[in-house]
Amino acid sequence: MFTNPAPSVRRSARVRTLTAGLGGIALAVALAACGSNDTTSTASSNDGGSASDGASAAPGECGSVPTKAPQDPSGVIKALPQNLQANYNLFRTPVVASAWANWKPSHPAPYKVGILWQPPVNPFVTNTHDALVSALKSSGKVEIVADLAPQNPTDVPGSLQEFSQIVAKKPDVIIAFPLAPEPFVEPINKAGEAGIPVITPWSSVPSKYAVGVLANITLSTAKQTAQLLDALGGKGSVLEVHGIPGITSDNDNFAGFKAALDLCPDVKVAGEVTGNFASAAAKAATLQFLSTHPAGVDGVLQGGVMTPGVIQAFQQLGKPVPPIADVGSTQGSLAYFAKNKDAFVNGVSTPDQAIGEAPARVALRMLNGDGVKLNQLVTVMKPITRDNLGQVVKPDWDPASLADASIPGDDLVSDADLDAFFGAK
Repeated sequence: MFTNPAPSVRRSARVRTLTAGLGGIALAVALAACGSNDTTSTASSNDGGSASDGASAAPGECGSVPTKAPQDPSGVIKALPQNLQANYNLFRTPVVASAWANWKPSHPAPYKVGILWQPPVNPFVTNTHDALVSALKSSGKVEIVADLAPQNPTDVPGSLQEFSQIVAKKPDVIIAFPLAPEPFVEPINKAGEAGIPVITPWSSVPSKYAVGVLANITLSTAKQTAQLLDALGGKGSVLEVHGIPGITSDNDNFAGFKAALDLCPDVKVAGEVTGNFASAAAKAATLQFLSTHPAGVDGVLQGGVMTPGVIQAFQQLGKPVPPIADVGSTQGSLAYFAKNKDAFVNGVSTPDQAIGEAPARVALRMLNGDGVKLNQLVTVMKPITRDNLGQVVKPDWDPASLADASIPGDDLVSDADLDAFFGAK
């Protein structure tokens, strides 16, 4: 098992496994207040833009973002401020009242916290883990009694075993970044019944005992897709590039693609390929597709961090690079956009440090007895467009780099938003 692996190990090759919650990037941008299941589109105050980030499409038309109410049987989302309700548009996991609304620790600080993270296969996992640990330790209120990770990103049984080991230590709180949500439902329920809250960063585990702290992947992808389709004028063909078909993040991304595409009957999906969240694999798959489709496509919808490989494929064949939904923006993709002034910019900010700090901030509020209202604290990711690209890109960024990129000062979730999620007591 990995317990605080050495930095050299933690910086191993960027496989970008967006397994279950994220493993790499899962991003969201706010829209409108959650409404009915009708396909409509409205504006959100979270990012200061329209539903399609400057797109000219009217609500319900191709190039707009559909609105679909989340499952909210307890009515907890409807009780939130309207701007936070917007974060849950197209959210695919039921949201219920938290089991921890009236909970507080049975003793004063220091509090015992157990951590179960993902294996250190890429910088995102390493950076978020280190930010989490630093935020907990700097509070002066926490003793970390376990810090574990499975051997590899597919070792769900090993991860579940380590979770049981942490539960056995009887910590006050567990912070667990699961490899897959569903296998953790029963273990988290059992931990909850034993009085141990489980905070799940970047993962929406469907349990009243879980406290998810995450961004709405499907909404983000739908918004990026809508912007791209608007740029195409609602006509043409697109290539879809899977990360790893069947895993949670890929399913969520493709749900976002479909939500926007369903409003565009004149845009056809020319094909689907798989890039395994790796630039080289995405390049090879795109080259193979283009070899059998010499006319090319008008746009590309890629499911996370593979934009550099897609760009390289078009360049190698001497074809114009079409608009790309830059899900999981990297330094490489943004550096390319910055150097090519006519390129379509359609990215998102991924603040690794803030993503790691967010579950620590939630844990400390819970340990303070503040009372969390609901089981899924859903936020939005900030868009990167041509307007703010210059604030993000550094002159030395390599167009081939797969390192994360973020808007300076991006805190992921504000204290004001956290205030609205808490105060149940």
